Amino acid sequence: MISSPGIGSGLDVSSIIQQLVSIERRPIDDLETKKKTYENQISTYGLLKSALSKFQSSMDGLKSQEKFQVYSGGSSDEESLTATTTRFASAGTYSIDITNLAVAEKQGSSAFADTDTTTIGNAGDVMNITINGESIAVEYGGKTLGEIRSAINTAAGLSEDVDLTASIVSETSTAHRLVLTSGNTGEDYTIGLSFQNSGGGAIADPFTMATIVPAENAQFTIDGTYLLERNSNTIDDAIAGVTLNFKAETTGLTLDIDRDLEAVKTNIQGFVSAYNTLMSNLKTMREGPLEGDSTIRSLESQIRSVLNNAPTGLSTSLEYLAQVGVSISREGVMSIDSDDLTSALNSDFEGVSALFADNDQGYAYRLEALMDDLLDVEGFLESREDGLQYRVDSIDSQIERMEFRLTTYEEGLRRRYSNLDVLLSSLQQTSSFMSASGLGIY
Repeated sequence: MISSPGIGSGLDVSSIIQQLVSIERRPIDDLETKKKTYENQISTYGLLKSALSKFQSSMDGLKSQEKFQVYSGGSSDEESLTATTTRFASAGTYSIDITNLAVAEKQGSSAFADTDTTTIGNAGDVMNITINGESIAVEYGGKTLGEIRSAINTAAGLSEDVDLTASIVSETSTAHRLVLTSGNTGEDYTIGLSFQNSGGGAIADPFTMATIVPAENAQFTIDGTYLLERNSNTIDDAIAGVTLNFKAETTGLTLDIDRDLEAVKTNIQGFVSAYNTLMSNLKTMREGPLEGDSTIRSLESQIRSVLNNAPTGLSTSLEYLAQVGVSISREGVMSIDSDDLTSALNSDFEGVSALFADNDQGYAYRLEALMDDLLDVEGFLESREDGLQYRVDSIDSQIERMEFRLTTYEEGLRRRYSNLDVLLSSLQQTSSFMSASGLGIY
């Protein structure tokens, strides 16, 4: 049999087979095109869910009335006092006198000649260090000053809330002192020391430790009436919802706690921007891979339905977002009139809060709930995506079966054309022989 079809007969067998197979492949090509369309739609659904998720995130600061409880603390002297607030704060003005800052204790030893040669005490001698009811035992006997410093810094026994650091200060080449510093301010963190020999008996302090900086509490007065004292210069339990940060001892300070309207306005602006981005993305998807798909129009309709239906039962005269400066143009673009929004916040803050965040009725509350439903793992979008993936998988199975049949078809063609090639080649040889012998057919 001739191994290369067409050589014997002169027919372009390979081209003939290729064209026949190409004709038979057209249904597969059609399926590949359809599969690509479905895959593009699946990808677009992924982008759609991402866009909805970002829009949902933009309402984090608006979806509940608690989120509107944003306050700021303004100090008359931020070099001496600053404040941070939580939603549990209340508007008010406070006069504050900081009469004493909290200080961490520091103790230092007498001088030692060197840090790495001379040993201190006898083997088995122990230093007991106590801070705020917690203690560590450090065996220092027979160790150099440098070794004792390392032993203290690596000793176990203190909790993460209690900190102690040992260091060495070298006044001269022959005068080195062990220094213990509390990592916590306040009198509760005073450093207590005691010493024992190897038998457990009390012994004198071989370091002659002395207080360099005594531990002190922060002392301050609020409104000239309430005298308070704390271990720290960061105080979160003096004024509800407010953390005070003391930086310098100063009297006559004023702290104003007020609603942070700028933060609320920023959250509303973020919502408006996210809405416009979402609508733009939906338009692109509706005119692109999801053209003809009713999903996008359904989403747009559901979002518009929320925005067009005023909340009911609110204890405010506000009903529509346009009343607080948030409006939508004929082109579908949402915008803010800053003056109108500021006026609404100043005149009826609770009403604006309810308009956006009322539990069950607020615009942001309802939109956030709608996004939750749409993005649910068992929701509509997930179902649509699963349906498209099922179609892709089904097409893959069809293509696999058709490819197998096409391979069999091509192999059959090659056998038949190879046989035809052999036959034609034989006939041509016979014809040539007869012509050469004068036996041609007339």
